[in-house]
Amino acid sequence: MVETMQSELEAMKALLLHNLDPIGVSSCAGAEDEYDHYALQICKMLGDGADAATIADYLNWVATSLMSLQGNIDRDRKIASKAIAIHSAMPTRDE
Repeated sequence: MVETMQSELEAMKALLLHNLDPIGVSSCAGAEDEYDHYALQICKMLGDGADAATIADYLNWVATSLMSLQGNIDRDRKIASKAIAIHSAMPTRDE
């Protein structure tokens, strides 16, 4: 289970760094951990049963409220759908 959570978390980190990246650091050396906190939160939310709309709202809130940036809800919805797909592809505890 721990390995599954780590794999999912690594996939979420990569998703946010390469698809969300609201501050534009994906090509900067050393920026690999820039969105780790948000990736972990998304993993927790998905583990608790959050749907794509909830994840998209969270991503939009991060950009607009925490980072004081212009939001992009269409992008956030696409990323949320990808996050759901990553979560769904992970093996369950019983596998």
